[in-house]
Amino acid sequence: MGDAAGAALLALDDLLAEGALPAPPEMLRPGVSRTLASGVTVTVVGQPGTSEYLLRVTRESMQEDIANLQRSLNLTAREAEVVLWLAKGKANRDIADILVLSPRTVNKHLEVVFRKLGVENHATATAIAVRHLSGNG
Repeated sequence: MGDAAGAALLALDDLLAEGALPAPPEMLRPGVSRTLASGVTVTVVGQPGTSEYLLRVTRESMQEDIANLQRSLNLTAREAEVVLWLAKGKANRDIADILVLSPRTVNKHLEVVFRKLGVENHATATAIAVRHLSGNG
């Protein structure tokens, strides 16, 4: 487990210890996010069972990466988020699961991204995103 994931789990463990969870029902709807003091953002992705929740835990630098892609590539926040996951090596289906979107919606976002970037495929879009994320854009 990487340092960021370990820190995120420790932050979540701290929340549990402090009694911050369980949260009120309105905080546990899919799509609701909360940024913790540690810079970790916890987003409710889904609820597979009555007492189970799927959470996406991200560190603040992901938000910075999304903002960077938005600015430098003239993308919407959602387009930048899709491209970020593409740059992390995720397939369209995985991106759909992570972002709680349909695979068709991910494909549509990528069609717009390809048009904006003037590219025709995932590989070229990924290369451009990685270059901008590394500061060499």
